[in-house]
Amino acid sequence: MAHFTFVSLISLSLLVGQAIAQQDAVANPKAEKLDCLEMMNALRTAAGLDKFKDASKVTQVLPAYGNAAQRDVEVAAETLWKNEICPKVTGAGSSTTGEAAKLTGTYAYYPVADDKKDCNAAVEYWKGGFSLFNNEIPPTYESANNPSVYSDRAVSFVALYNPQPEPVVSCVFLQCPPPSDTTPGDGRRLSSASTTVDAIICLTNPAALNASAAPFKEDEWNKIVQAISGNSGGASSVGPSVALVSAVAISAFALF
Repeated sequence: MAHFTFVSLISLSLLVGQAIAQQDAVANPKAEKLDCLEMMNALRTAAGLDKFKDASKVTQVLPAYGNAAQRDVEVAAETLWKNEICPKVTGAGSSTTGEAAKLTGTYAYYPVADDKKDCNAAVEYWKGGFSLFNNEIPPTYESANNPSVYSDRAVSFVALYNPQPEPVVSCVFLQCPPPSDTTPGDGRRLSSASTTVDAIICLTNPAALNASAAPFKEDEWNKIVQAISGNSGGASSVGPSVALVSAVAISAFALF
């Protein structure tokens, strides 16, 4: 009997440990490094743009995050993802930007609905932002949603086709715990298991969007148009991509 009790206690301990681990996974965000270079560069080279390389500077790298005990060097990953980014991704309310302000560059954001770390889907979604500019060269940028065309999707498009020299990129697959009031149809992208709100986020550098400046020169834009639509001029008949049309709508916001 004593032996049986001992074994039972061990089993109970393991079950409790698993439950705690599962609860921690739901309560805390997870950011996993993701390599989208091949897919992003395929579109960039078609438009005559330099290939992205992996970012290495601390201020240009999205930090991976898996548990609250990890050690941070310059950017506090737990604060960045849990307190600053996930509240915006999930629509859970206000957030701070202290750690995000330490990072530089222009972000591309893709809301994931199927738990898949699918760079192809993300890149197609960002590419679909092309249609938001209504066949016109993107206007002078001031800030997020100013002019109004610079929604989250439009900014992601510019980040993908970042024309700056010596471009670099850092990507993560982010899983955020959902807010307690999340309900179906509210615009947030819950995973299939409804335990996390997932996204693919890439940070491109140097910054593609700067206040009081247009992101593209006319010749750069014409090459992008030609690569996407096959037209040599500045106009295009390209409509929204499949990913853009099928994705659940999310309100535009300044991600960082």
